[in-house]
Amino acid sequence: MIGHPTITTDAVAPDVYFAAAAGADGSVRVLGVHTGGLSAADLELVRTVLTHELDRSGRPRFLYENASRITVLLSGGTDVEGCRELLADLPAAIRSRLRIGLSAAQPVAEVANASRQAHVAAAAASEGAAVLDFAEIAGGELLVSTPCREVLRVVGESTLGRVDDYDRATGTALLPTLRALLEANGHIASAAAVLGIHRHTLRTRVARIERILECSLTSACVRAELLLALIVCEYPRRPAP
Repeated sequence: MIGHPTITTDAVAPDVYFAAAAGADGSVRVLGVHTGGLSAADLELVRTVLTHELDRSGRPRFLYENASRITVLLSGGTDVEGCRELLADLPAAIRSRLRIGLSAAQPVAEVANASRQAHVAAAAASEGAAVLDFAEIAGGELLVSTPCREVLRVVGESTLGRVDDYDRATGTALLPTLRALLEANGHIASAAAVLGIHRHTLRTRVARIERILECSLTSACVRAELLLALIVCEYPRRPAP
C-alpha cells in the first residue's frame, strides 16, 4: 500500500485502521483492478493515475498492489461511476486491458470480505468493460464462500485443468475458446464473433473440448458450473488463434 503498510493488518483492528476511508455510515467499498499482461511502465501509470485521483479528491491513499492486482479502499458511498472517474485519465489502450470489479458496501470491520468481493467481480469482468459491481454477479456469494470456492477449485482442476494441459501439450487454445463460449452463455455465433473465427471452426473446437471433458456443453448446468470454476481458478487469458 502506498503510504500504508498493507490493505489488511493484524496489529490494529480493521474498523480503527481503515476508519479514515469509511463513509458517513461507516461503510467501505473495495475496487479491484486486474492488470495481467501490462508492461511495468503501463502498470506504473495505472498506479500513478489512481494515487493522483485519490489525492486530488482528498481521499486517503489506501492502495495495495500484489502481482497483477491492485486493491483500492474507498468509502461505502462510491458507485461504479465514481470508480470510472478514478481511471478516466488512463490512455484507452491501457484501460482496454484492465478488468475491474467493485465490492458491495461493507462495514469497515469486513474490509477483507469486501476485498474478496471486488476481486471476484474483477475476475468475472471482461477486459476493457465497465466496472463490474459485485451485486450484479449471479451466484456471487458462492464465489466468496470459502467451502464453495474450494469445491469449485477442485472441479476446475479436474476439468478445466485437462483442457489447459491439452493446450500446453499441443499448442492449441481450447481454454480461451471455452471461456468465450461460457461467457456467451453457450451461444455459438456470439462466441465466434468474440474470437474472430467462423462458427464452423468454433463448433469443431467445442467438439474437441467435449471429448476432453467427456461432457456436453449444451447443458446450461454444465456451463454454469464450468464458468464458476473458471472464475475461481483464474486461468490466464491467453489469446485464441
